[in-house]
Parts: sequence; structure tokens; C-alpha cells
Amino acid sequence: MTKIVVFGASGQAGREIAAVAEARGHEVAKIGRDPGVLAAPEVAAGYDVAVSSVVDLSRDPAEFYAQAARSLVASGVRRIIVIGIYPLLETAPGVRVVDAPDFPAEHRPFCLGHAAGVDVLARSEADWLVMSPAGMFGGTSTGTYRLGAADPADKLTYADFALAVVDEIERPTHRRTQVGVASTQDHL
Repeated sequence: MTKIVVFGASGQAGREIAAVAEARGHEVAKIGRDPGVLAAPEVAAGYDVAVSSVVDLSRDPAEFYAQAARSLVASGVRRIIVIGIYPLLETAPGVRVVDAPDFPAEHRPFCLGHAAGVDVLARSEADWLVMSPAGMFGGTSTGTYRLGAADPADKLTYADFALAVVDEIERPTHRRTQVGVASTQDHL
């Protein structure tokens, strides 16, 4: 049994991740907006894994996600899994979705805010992983998923995403990187 703290457990992804982890017999603490991820150094003490599926649209994204990442690192948990976003995935080596010339300018600040959090993790000594939908959330749960590059045609259900996150908690195979997750297409 792993002790897992899920920040953002009141949101759809966090709620699904917590439910799958509990169903598999893990001890799960579900944290919503209060006290929130910025309290991670106090709240996550003694946990094995911290999962962060948080957003605060009232704050500057770069400031919020960088501060959230610093709080997760300061918590001292053995493993940090951050739920990322599709536009930060690469479409080719070194080329992210957000870097495309036709990427909507109004979404760039939020995406680059997420990137600021990833940069904090990358500069730390923490064992971290960012897991992102490789396409868009939608469809019916398949009970299966695949890891891979960004593809706008891909779909990912929250249930399949939760399976991928909890599988990575139970059998860590990716470290200090970002991976894309999609539901298995032939089942959608």
C-alpha cells in the first residue's frame, strides 16, 4: 500500500485518480482548494507520492504553477506526479504544440505558466513526472491507454487517464520527464 496525497481531488481528473488509487487499496488523502497545493510542505509530509491536478485561474499561471511546483518539491515526498496539459507535449523532438505558429495566442500564457512549473521540477532533485493527455479529453472509457506523442486526433477519458497515473505510481517507469497519455483508439 502506498500513501498518496492528491491535490486537486475536487476536480474531475483528481477525483478519478483518487478513486482508482483507493479501489486498488492505497491510502489516499484528497485535498481540494483549501488548504490546496501551496500547503504541500505541511500536508504531504509522510506521504510516498504527491499527485497534483490543480488550477487557479485567478492567479498569474507562471507564478501559480512555479509556486505549486516549489511547494511539491519542498514537501519531501518520494515521488511527484503532475497532471500536465496537451500543448506542452512535443510533436517532434524539441517542438511542442504550444510552439506552433498557429497556436492560439490567448492560450499561450496559461500553457507557458504550466511550463514554468515543469521548469521548477526539472531544476530540482525531486523524482517527478508530468503526465498529460496526448489529445483531448472525451469519449467512453476503454479501460486501456497508451503512452505516446501528441496527436490532436487522440482522445483520453478521465477513467483511462486515472488508470495510467495509478499504474505509474505502482510501477514507476518514467522519471524526470513528461509523457502523453491517450485512450487506446481501437476501443473508442
